[in-house]
Amino acid sequence: MRTNLITAILILFALQINAQSLDEKIENLLELDGTIRNIENLITQTIDYQKQNNFGISDNYWEALEKKVTKKSLAEFKTLVKPVYSKNYTESEIDNLITFYNSSTGKLVTEKQPIIIEELNLPLMQWSQNLGSFIIEEIENRGENESTSDEKEKFKTEFKDKYGLQILNLTDLAIDKENNIGDLLIDFGKTDGKKDVTKIIRVKNNSNKEIEFQEPKFLSNEVIKFDLGNEPLGIGKTRDLKITLIAELAENKSYSMSSINYNNGERIQFGIKYDAPAKEISFKISARKLMFKKLKQDFSKPYVFILKNTGKKDFYISDIELDKQIAYLNWNKETIKPNEETEIRVVFSKQLIAKQKNTDSNLKLEVDLTKGEKGGFSSYANETIELTIE
Repeated sequence: MRTNLITAILILFALQINAQSLDEKIENLLELDGTIRNIENLITQTIDYQKQNNFGISDNYWEALEKKVTKKSLAEFKTLVKPVYSKNYTESEIDNLITFYNSSTGKLVTEKQPIIIEELNLPLMQWSQNLGSFIIEEIENRGENESTSDEKEKFKTEFKDKYGLQILNLTDLAIDKENNIGDLLIDFGKTDGKKDVTKIIRVKNNSNKEIEFQEPKFLSNEVIKFDLGNEPLGIGKTRDLKITLIAELAENKSYSMSSINYNNGERIQFGIKYDAPAKEISFKISARKLMFKKLKQDFSKPYVFILKNTGKKDFYISDIELDKQIAYLNWNKETIKPNEETEIRVVFSKQLIAKQKNTDSNLKLEVDLTKGEKGGFSSYANETIELTIE
């Protein structure tokens, strides 16, 4: 009897699937596999972001706005997704996916997937950092082996044939044996971060014409400065091509490609390597403590903290945490360049204070500063500062 009942349910389910149109099946699949739930979460996060930047608007408005936006945006999302699904899946494959996500195993996958993604967040971040470090370490070790005298002579000959230049101080430079980063490796080594370091490529013009050097136009790097001379290098003449590492801008381990342009378009490519100390975030703030004034209206006047970048590196406010949700916050989410100022604005609300049932209006702000450009690939330092209104 039990077997017959299960069979009947499965047949009924199969008939319901077949009765649906392809578009309806795709919508069903988007619900079952968690896609719609993820989109709804994204909409909520977007609304919350705007809520933080538009204080003084009632909660009822935000709730109504979220419903309106969700309805419109979900409809647009489904319109965009359906053609992609119908192009990449046959109707039979979509039926099979729906059957799977309706099964106990499929429901388990949908239920556990967000939890697994969240728990994997930190381990994957560490794994990614370890992967990057390993790759960089392997790259940095290139060119460190001593070259034999035969290899050096062969390199000198090939360099002269290729560029019309003879290198007179090859013992001070490294050869990129794998030739992946360029011909030479300019290794500044481990620096103290205080004094500029200059490396020299001493060359002699062994070609049959003058050679004019120019700084690179596309592979430029603000950390590296060139002194290549202002006049063309005459036939048979010798010159020191100076490459300087700017101490106040260089930081951490770096291995990159650069070049010297010559004769209107040709390039001598080489690697730049250095290991410099990390630079700390440098800032000045107008006041770390402001005095609270009794609220005479529903909202206080803005309390303003002015933050200035006094260093050489960009940073941005990555987050601000309040110890009590009794005020609205507003701050610039973009990168703060050197010598630029930005404001952190705080507005107290009687409604929020009453909602929290809190008679103590003292407020602490934990402000996280992250070095680097907002949205950049990596940041090497951060700092947390504490601001108070009491």
